Amino acid sequence: MILELHNCQWIGFLLALLISLILTPLVIKQAVKFKLLSRKEERHIHENPVPRLGGISIYLSFLITSLIFVIIYGRYTPKGFEHFELLGILVGATLIFLIGLFDDIYPLPAFVKLISQIFSSIVAWFCNVKITYIANPLFFFHLSDHRVVHVDPIVSFILTIGWLILITNALNLIDGVDGVAGGVSLITAISLWAIFLDPKIAQPAGALLVATVAGAVLGFLRSNYNPAKIFLGDSGSYFLGFTLGASAVASLSGEANTATVGSIVIIAFSFPLADTCFAIIRRLIQGKPIMQPDNDHIHHRILKAGLSTKATMFVIYGSCLLLGLIAATLSGSTKRYFILLLLTFSLALLNFLWKRKKDNNSK
Repeated sequence: MILELHNCQWIGFLLALLISLILTPLVIKQAVKFKLLSRKEERHIHENPVPRLGGISIYLSFLITSLIFVIIYGRYTPKGFEHFELLGILVGATLIFLIGLFDDIYPLPAFVKLISQIFSSIVAWFCNVKITYIANPLFFFHLSDHRVVHVDPIVSFILTIGWLILITNALNLIDGVDGVAGGVSLITAISLWAIFLDPKIAQPAGALLVATVAGAVLGFLRSNYNPAKIFLGDSGSYFLGFTLGASAVASLSGEANTATVGSIVIIAFSFPLADTCFAIIRRLIQGKPIMQPDNDHIHHRILKAGLSTKATMFVIYGSCLLLGLIAATLSGSTKRYFILLLLTFSLALLNFLWKRKKDNNSK
């Protein structure tokens, strides 16, 4: 008998992990063969070119795993597509992945990428990935009797598009140190996994989707640890940011009783969001274009303080884990801490084993 959906998150996680572990070395081999390597940039910490098509293995691992569940159930959830907007997430994420992949191969102007992100977000919105309720800030100051506010379509459109573009670019901007963007995405996905399983939210389909993302990223991280054999590239960072942001929208804003959790979930995204906000403010003060890259992000500052690349990576991991735990606590998901702790243990153990294996092979 096929397992019920709410018991399948671990299957999705492990299946995506396995597929990613198989696909990532193949992508590395093909990228080297066709010379699809990183471009030399001032912000780059690597001396030698590295394949930058990691998004392919993550995307395909996610897509294949999701399609397997659709084939098994005939639909992604017991209630069908209308219960969880998998179609909208898949279509929007696929579009934004393809734009990032094209940019990894043939660099696109920043304006073109932004227009493409807006278009992908609009497609997702029309596929019903939309914010329909938001927490009412006046309620917490006892200025209103309504805990949540139902937003009209125009406001929903603006909020949804703005959120998806913000998260998509936030993940892309922190992708400057080996393992950081992937690790932050992994921790965020596991945090959402924990939150979506809370009985008050009861969104097993959303939990399955982010568990699948977590497995795909963890498999990729084996080759992305310092020194990285492959980078996420824009295809990977765009896909992860968009998918995680859209999953939060689809899981938390469809009903009034879960809308208040949406403001709490922002805490799980707060590291990349804070880095993005600081970058925008910094560039405005300096009179530079907002979309112009620089080498003054949080990870750059930690490196300049004297920490190694691996130490920087784990400092950021620790910060994101703490934020994830806070988000889980505030949302009431106290029984799901084991998922977050297992994530941290897995990262540390896998990093130790792979480093030890590498050291043994070099002897």
